[in-house]
Amino acid sequence: MKVAMLCQQGVMASALTGIIDVLNVANQVMQTQFYQWQIVSLNDQSVVSSQGLPFKVDCQLKDLQYFDVLIIIGSQYQGDKRLWQECQKLNSYAPLLSEKLKPLTSPTLIAGCCGVAYAAALGLLDKQRITASWWLEAFFNRHFPHLELDTSPIYLCDQKLYTAGAAHSYMYVMLALIKQQVGADTAKKVMSWLAIPEPQLRQTAFMMSSALDAHQDSAVQVVQCHVKKQLSAQFTLKALAELACMSERTLIRRFKSSVGMTPFDYIRLLRLEKTKELLVYSNKHFGDIAQSVGYQDPQALAKQFKRHFGKSVAAFREQIAHI
Repeated sequence: MKVAMLCQQGVMASALTGIIDVLNVANQVMQTQFYQWQIVSLNDQSVVSSQGLPFKVDCQLKDLQYFDVLIIIGSQYQGDKRLWQECQKLNSYAPLLSEKLKPLTSPTLIAGCCGVAYAAALGLLDKQRITASWWLEAFFNRHFPHLELDTSPIYLCDQKLYTAGAAHSYMYVMLALIKQQVGADTAKKVMSWLAIPEPQLRQTAFMMSSALDAHQDSAVQVVQCHVKKQLSAQFTLKALAELACMSERTLIRRFKSSVGMTPFDYIRLLRLEKTKELLVYSNKHFGDIAQSVGYQDPQALAKQFKRHFGKSVAAFREQIAHI
């Protein structure tokens, strides 16, 4: 099984070497060279990771021959502007990659983190369900609004297309690939050898509202600041739109474009973050916590908490009690 790993300058070193480690251990488990891999650049003799580690390239894209699996590995995220510039650079290689893919019979494509944006720029993701790192939702809303994106799952598999969230989600994608191509028993052994933990089912547990503030829409920032200061208040879309001096529909559109979610999804995230903080750093009764973050019904908050973080309030409190 020939695996081509397409890398740009600034590639995440842990993702590149980690994928190789998983494939290498899989070979050891099977006691055969089932997987063979090569590092492929766009047009460089070597690539340097975001941490400054140099990697020798096995071939450039123009020289790439037959492969069964193409893995597009992301570079370290350095903001939406830089990512869009990288996507535009990749787009110029789309015709060349299309030529490489044309003679192949149903190759497997894998992309994770910023690599999902690269795959979108190369035109490889149309008409299929995909996921990506949760903080890239606004980026995709602006630049690739036609794609069927769901940033909730850690990874998604749609036929032979695998997409994943942040850099270390590659572990679960590779395990899923091994399970499909070789079998569940081999995937379980690789998981045990590398001590890969059971995956979270959803990326929501890793979301941070602070990562959603880095945009240039001042009107949306006014609403965000207001909500943070008045978290226990009962908000209406009409009042928030008036605060931003725009219509309700425009506010929703601008929020999705700059933050990646609706105003009330953002408010829910803030409230859940504050709930988690109070559970860790205070001894407040859960009912009092609920009221302090704007929930009149503690049970409603408890349900939201479990859905978002993947565990109940009681289980979370038990966990932090043993830390």
